[in-house]
Parts: sequence; structure tokens; C-alpha cells
Amino acid sequence: MKVRCIKLTDSMGNPREKSSRLSIGKTYHVLEVIQDTHHRWLLRLPGDGSNGVALFALEQFEIVSVRIPHIWITKWNVNGGFSLTTEVWGQPGYWERYYDRDPEALKVFDEEKAKITQGDP
Repeated sequence: MKVRCIKLTDSMGNPREKSSRLSIGKTYHVLEVIQDTHHRWLLRLPGDGSNGVALFALEQFEIVSVRIPHIWITKWNVNGGFSLTTEVWGQPGYWERYYDRDPEALKVFDEEKAKITQGDP
């Protein structure tokens, strides 16, 4: 699944002129789709620059490829959140380990990301 950035907003949904994480017109592979407990749709994407992977509001994008990665599973959390993610990324504590720069979590991230991007070049 791929999306193209069509507008920039801050975390409150207010318009922004610039972002160090996204570029208007650029296409991104979607790594995860999340509906949080506030019913907001979020996309986990590899953002621009060295900022790494982050969650972005769906409203900032248009979908350009609807191909669902073969490794995605559906996941419900105990608080009612929903996600389309990989088995590994859906394990409790995975993203905390990733953002803490755990070497094994980083390795697994690269492997899963490659599977997703190779499936929709």
C-alpha cells in the first residue's frame, strides 16, 4: 500500500507550511494502518530525512496503491484499537524496543519493511 502526501498538518490537525518528516507530492510505503482508541486513522510511514518511522494522520494523504502487504495481519488491542500490521510488529512492546534502538528490533524492522516494499515496488 502506498500513499502520496497532499497536505501537511500538526498533531492537532492544523495546517503547516513545512515539515521535516513529510514532503507534499512524495509517495510513501505504508508500514502499518492503525485506528486508535479515539477513532483516528493513522499510518506508520518511513518519513523523510533522519527522523525515521512515525505515525501520521491519514487525512494528509491520498492512496495511490491499495495493494495490501501479504504479511499484514489484523490486530485488536485490549483498549479497542485496531491495526493492520505484521505479526512481529504487533507483539506487545515491539515499537518501544524499536524506538529505544534495540539491535534485534531494528534488524526485524528492516526485514519486515523489505517484505512490504518489495511486494509493491
